[in-house]
Amino acid sequence: MSSLPGLFDSFDNLDQIDVGSLIPWIKNPPNPIQLENYLANRILYPQTMPLNEADIKIDLAILREVLRLNGPKKNQNGEMLGENPFLNITLRKIIIPDKFLQYVPNLTELTWAFVDGLLLSRAKEDFFGDLWTVIVSDHVDEIVGSILLPQFGSSSDVMDLNILGKGYKIKAGSLTLIPCPKDRCELSYKFSNGKFLGKEENAIEISGGKLGIMIDGRLS
Repeated sequence: MSSLPGLFDSFDNLDQIDVGSLIPWIKNPPNPIQLENYLANRILYPQTMPLNEADIKIDLAILREVLRLNGPKKNQNGEMLGENPFLNITLRKIIIPDKFLQYVPNLTELTWAFVDGLLLSRAKEDFFGDLWTVIVSDHVDEIVGSILLPQFGSSSDVMDLNILGKGYKIKAGSLTLIPCPKDRCELSYKFSNGKFLGKEENAIEISGGKLGIMIDGRLS
């Protein structure tokens, strides 16, 4: 067996994934039996490299679900149970192991999988949960960008955003990636009926990098 670290060898509960939960994440999914067999192979051989783009899409669907299953949990007193190697709630960081890029070389697609698995529909404890820094972790940590989770007031709401002097209109329900290769990016924003970091209008500085600025406008 290969000694290379696998995409799924960090998880020991792939067998808890419901095959039906993978289908919404795959544009043209195989039939359920084929998908079940694929998942079974990933359970037995987590270090297997994807052979083509279709395999990568299925792997990303599996990754979304297993990240969700392994997301931070609370006990009955509301206290966090243990640590999560992929999500630092205190510092608002998503941590992507560098080895994952050997299996999914597209950093943007990989990061969206982490967003879907760890942040989608996650209850926010305060407005600081609107902003997360993305880290690629190896021997040293590299900041590659930021994730914005604006709070739209309605499905017709728009966030007027300006980054590095360029304007964007971010619609409710949209997924957007904006390049920002600098280490720090200045941005300003204004809503008609929403908020970000607790304010309808503000100017702030956030982390940039080779990923850029990802904006998840999906309504919770």
